[in-house]
This record gives sequence, structure tokens and C-alpha cells, in this order.
Amino acid sequence: MEVFSQKTQESIGFYVYLLINPLDNKIFYVGKGQKNRVFEHAKASLLDLETNDKLDIIREIIAKGQKVKYYILRHGLSEKEAFIVESSFIDFLTFRDFKSVANITNIIAGHHQWDKGIKSVGEIEQIYNCKLLDIHNKPHKLLCININKTYHRYTDIYEATRKSWVLNPDKANEADYVVAEYKGIIRAIFKVNSRGWYFYSKDQYNRYCFEGNRVEEKEICELYLDKKLPDKLKGSANPIRYLY
Repeated sequence: MEVFSQKTQESIGFYVYLLINPLDNKIFYVGKGQKNRVFEHAKASLLDLETNDKLDIIREIIAKGQKVKYYILRHGLSEKEAFIVESSFIDFLTFRDFKSVANITNIIAGHHQWDKGIKSVGEIEQIYNCKLLDIHNKPHKLLCININKTYHRYTDIYEATRKSWVLNPDKANEADYVVAEYKGIIRAIFKVNSRGWYFYSKDQYNRYCFEGNRVEEKEICELYLDKKLPDKLKGSANPIRYLY
């Protein structure tokens, strides 16, 4: 990808980006900007006669038949916020005592990983320009679960999706797939095992859960993964939607 769509350019706001050298997979530049700023350095390396470390690295990458890797560290920011994030990250990367930080294995992704967390430029495009799912014209029955309030309790999207919900288990068992919706977009697809939905706990209501596997089949993922769901009717707060 060498350019964002017009819709993404208009929606992304200010952002902080990383340029990665594919020859050693290391970050060689951190910047901030808006619209297509992240892609402009590669273009400048071909058009400008200026010599500096950044442009020389890009020219070396291109000369070896490779392309710069682009990642967005944070997006949807004000210009002031982008400046703070950019300067903080540069300080972090260049501070001598943090050279071994990549060896840490127990870092849990922040709570904004899906909306404002680090992403490839392709994932950014999916967020701001994702396709709307036609819920009336699809080949499968989908049980949609909104995990906006449960995802932050768990480190795993499967655990955030599978329990504990107030629903009709008989109707839920009619679904071909369970899809996890976060911020209006389908983030994961699950196939419930043969046990189906079963009783989990009781408070004011009976709550149910399931066990199953994440769906990775390309055909199914292309149909539903990263698709935007239509907005709910005003006043509807139920996290469960039977799309059948």
C-alpha cells in the first residue's frame, strides 16, 4: 500500500507512524502527520537529491527490490497529542537503558489496541474504510456478540466472547457461527462445538456460555472478518444480536 483511500485520509486525524526496514526488521524512523504523510518519505527518496540517513536507508531498501514497512503507532489524535506520542516514543527507543525491552514477554496489549493501538497501514485502511456487512444477504446464520464491555476483562478475545451471556440457548444453537463485534466491526469468528450453549451462572438472570474454536478458513473470513455491522436501533443496548 502506498496511499490511503480518501475516506481514510478524511477520518484518521493526526497520527504517529513508524518506518521499518525490511532488511533487518528494525525501526529507522518515527514521525507524525496526517493524510498520506507516512508514505511521502519513500517518494522523496526517489525525487530528492538530498542525502541523509533516513533517505539513504529507503534508497537501499528500494535498490534491493524491497519496500518500506509502514505501521501506525497511534491515530485519531490532535496535533498536540501526536507530538507528545512521537517525542515520547523517540525518547523510549533511543534511551540507552531500554535496549533489552524487546525481551520482555509478558506485556499485555493496551486497551486501545483495536481502535487506536499500533497497526499496519493495511489494518488502518480496514478500520476507516471497512465494508458494511449486508445482514439480509449472507449464506450463514450469525450470532453477533458485542464485546465492548467484556474485552478489557480478558487478554484473549475468545474468553471475552464465549461467556457469560443472557440469551436463548435454543435460538443461539441455531447459529452457524458466533462473531465477536468490537466498536461496530467483526473482530473474530468462532464455531461452537457439539455441546452447544450451556448454563454458566445465575445472578438476576440465567447466563450461558459456549466452547469452540476460532474460525480461520479463508472463505469464511473473507465473508465476515473486519466487516462493519449496521448500527443498532436507537435505544437497543442488548449485546446479543441474532442475525437470522
